[in-house]
Amino acid sequence: MNYKELGYICQLMYDSFNIPVFFINEQKQLVFEFDVSFKHNPLYSSKELMLKKLYDQNKPYDFPVFQTTEYMERFCGIEIYVQKEYRGRVIVGPTINSVFTEEMLTPILSEALGKMRLGKEVEMRLRDYFQSLPVIPNLKFIQLSMHLYYMIYQEKLDIAGIIQNNKSNENITLTTEDPSISISNRRQDMSFHHDLTYEKRILQFIKEGRKEEFINHFKLENQDNQVGILAKKSQLRNKKNLAITVITLGTRAAMEGGLQEETAYTLSDLYIQNIEELNDSASVEHYMVEALSDFADRVRKNRQSKYSKPINHCINYIFNHLYEPTTIVNLAELNNMHPNYLSSLFKKEVGVSLPEYIQRSKIDEAKSLLTFSDYSILKISSLLNYNDQSHFTKTFKKFTGITPKQYKHQSLSSK
Repeated sequence: MNYKELGYICQLMYDSFNIPVFFINEQKQLVFEFDVSFKHNPLYSSKELMLKKLYDQNKPYDFPVFQTTEYMERFCGIEIYVQKEYRGRVIVGPTINSVFTEEMLTPILSEALGKMRLGKEVEMRLRDYFQSLPVIPNLKFIQLSMHLYYMIYQEKLDIAGIIQNNKSNENITLTTEDPSISISNRRQDMSFHHDLTYEKRILQFIKEGRKEEFINHFKLENQDNQVGILAKKSQLRNKKNLAITVITLGTRAAMEGGLQEETAYTLSDLYIQNIEELNDSASVEHYMVEALSDFADRVRKNRQSKYSKPINHCINYIFNHLYEPTTIVNLAELNNMHPNYLSSLFKKEVGVSLPEYIQRSKIDEAKSLLTFSDYSILKISSLLNYNDQSHFTKTFKKFTGITPKQYKHQSLSSK
């Protein structure tokens, strides 16, 4: 690929999405740009300086890399290689994921001007800059990066892979050693201001130890949800307060998932103490996700540590194949064991028979579907491989005491 071909691709991206597109070569020189009316952040002396500071690392990446500044500007960078030789980087941005309200803009301006000790003229330029940024939701921005990457390399990417790669790219180190200090009695008493169903779903993933699903769901949906303003004068303080709130809720979910209370509370203290040491909003956001992921991971490991290897194998298989028919014979073959011996071992370690555990798992999944989806009861019973809706209703009532219809009505009433 030559500069002319790359320039055509970048021009096409700019024309299609109306977002600034830049190309910086291996000598960190701005070769071309498509940004007809773009004015760079006035806190930087030039757009070149702004872009260089964003992507200054030498580590090679073979996926779109997303960066968020402490002022909530978002960028996407794709490195350009020709025959494995680095030739530069295409940078798309800045964007924001929602329109800045005055309530959101005030703490950002206050923090920026306070650091730089700048006057009213720069404040006006900053205000114009932030209000001119193109708005694109987080998921759409990821999809945009997939378009651009495919046009450059003709390689297909998936959303979950991009999210996971960017997670591993974050340089926020999480303390994960076993806690050894006493817990703090102080707790923040706050709540989310966004969709309650979204919050319940996130906490359910932590409670069930479903780390990967939590990460994917949180990063795809979180930036498009509106949350409360918990500090008026500082965007950083606002982010920290929100992170403390979320970690407090995550602590409760982890304990409900079986994590020992002393461990959960003490980890919560460690996370909050570490958040207070961070100096920019993006780092706080990354650390918060790491902390909640760690909670989910510990719940999963805590559950697995109770059982032997073949029993853990059965539990993981049931979890991953809940929408498929699963029998004792099938599980016994997977573990190279006699069905009768496996059944006896499972009942001894878990406390319930294998068939009952499978049914309980299906009913738990049905409860989630009734709460978080618009699926009909008939569709849920079919998805979970029940012979008919009547059989499903009878089994559901056996484990919950109420019918699926009654459960769904209760869930809707609580929203």
